[in-house]
Amino acid sequence: MSFITTCIITQGSLGIGGILFMKNNRNAKGTIAGALREFSGFTIRMFLANAIIMIVFFVIIFINVYNFYNVQFVTEKYQMEIRKDVQTINKRLLFAVASNDPEVTADQKADLEKRFPKIEGYFGTISANLNNAELGANLDTYWKGFEDASFEMLALVEAGETDKAVEYFNSTLNEAAETLADALDETGELAESAAAGKYMTIMVVVVVAAIVLVIALVIIILINRKRSADMIKGIERDLDILAKASEEIAQGNVHVEIDYEADNEIGRVAKQLKIAVESLVYYIDEIAAVMSTMAGGNFNINFERDFDGDFKEIQTAVETFSKEISESMTEIMEVSDMVSDGANQIAGAGQNLADTVTSQANIVDDLSVTVKDITEQISNNSSDATAISQEVEVVAQNIVEGNQKMQDVVNAMDAISASSQEISKIIDTINAIADQTNLLSLNASIEAARAGEAGKGFAVVATEVSQLAGQTVEAAQNTAGLINASLKSVEEGITIANETAEKLNGMVAQVQGIAEKVKTIADESSSQATSVKEMSSNISEISSVGQNNAATSQESLALSYEMNEHANSLKGLVEKFELKK
Repeated sequence: MSFITTCIITQGSLGIGGILFMKNNRNAKGTIAGALREFSGFTIRMFLANAIIMIVFFVIIFINVYNFYNVQFVTEKYQMEIRKDVQTINKRLLFAVASNDPEVTADQKADLEKRFPKIEGYFGTISANLNNAELGANLDTYWKGFEDASFEMLALVEAGETDKAVEYFNSTLNEAAETLADALDETGELAESAAAGKYMTIMVVVVVAAIVLVIALVIIILINRKRSADMIKGIERDLDILAKASEEIAQGNVHVEIDYEADNEIGRVAKQLKIAVESLVYYIDEIAAVMSTMAGGNFNINFERDFDGDFKEIQTAVETFSKEISESMTEIMEVSDMVSDGANQIAGAGQNLADTVTSQANIVDDLSVTVKDITEQISNNSSDATAISQEVEVVAQNIVEGNQKMQDVVNAMDAISASSQEISKIIDTINAIADQTNLLSLNASIEAARAGEAGKGFAVVATEVSQLAGQTVEAAQNTAGLINASLKSVEEGITIANETAEKLNGMVAQVQGIAEKVKTIADESSSQATSVKEMSSNISEISSVGQNNAATSQESLALSYEMNEHANSLKGLVEKFELKK
């Protein structure tokens, strides 16, 4: 196994070395994309070679692990099963001797006939796992001897010779079993030794695989680093030339020389950059020449040839600018003529306006004086109307107060009437009492007559009481007559007071109406006074504005003359330019 491993490692190293040699001598010059593809392919091949070597190591490790499993576990398992079966066979033989029963013996014999062939298949596996044919042959011979001894002992049991069977078991059968056990012990020792050898082989292969993997990775990393560094340095050197040229262009120096020739991507970029710079130089020189011509006052410009790409828009913009500025200058000349004519017309109109405004200012002054007099008269009328309104309000208030007092009189008469009604009720009560008193006096007189002499004094009292009751009735009737007369007078007074109150209410309404009208007149007069004052103020402002307009018209007249002069000056400046037709 060590020899195979050494051969594989040597072949892998040679393969890697061969790849390195080929790659270092291929494609020294070429495009960046080709170099990157070469570098990528080289890296992939290196990793594939490394992966193949690792797969070989993994296969070797798997084979040794599988052999280790068979030696260590399968062999031990079969050995233990053989020992177990030997013990089981011995127990069944002893059970057959002890039972001395033909049926039991037959059952044990049938079990042995099944068990021995099964065990015989284990010996070939053990011999193959340990790679020891002699051991397998010995185990098979010893097992055959143990099998023959077992069936020989069963034959003695079947013949009924149990004593000979026991003696045979203790001698011949036991000796065969011990011989088989010694062979199994040897098998165990060989299995342990073989397992240890397999384990050491596995560990050696694992260590060698790890070392080879590390060495291969280190070689791949170093080679890739060296190749990538050379590639990057070459690209940086080429790009540095373009970077310096780009910096010059970025600083505004388009007349830059790009000294680079190569048949790769950077060379193609440099070639296109040269073409772009040449075009840029032409465009900038042409635009500078055209702009210088326009700066000299000549807008009638033309380019030698049409621009390409985005510069076409610049060319169109410059030509459009030249055309539009020419049109604008022409319009300015026309407008300056119009301004000059308009300024002359404004000057004439301004003079007329100044005269008219002056006349209007004088008229407004006279109107202001007249309105001022009207304002004073309206203010006086408003003050008088306000005073009358206040006096009418006082009269209306006095009438209202008199009406209120008349209402108080009516209320008092109502109270007197009510009291008289109560007195009438009291008189009715007195009449009722007098009638009862007369009735009592009559009864007393009757009782006094019945009493005779004894009742004379009582009869005198009854007579007096009857007279007093009659006087009371007469007085009550007189009082009732007076009260009724008073009630009639009170009713007449209430009627008169109510009529007076109604007339006063009518007067109050009329006075209030007059007061409202007077107040309205006063308010309207006040409002008219305010409006007239505002009119007067507005007329004053109009007068002030008129005076300002007169001054402004004079200034406008002066400005119109000045505008005319500026228009003529502007026309002279524009005529200096050469415009595009």
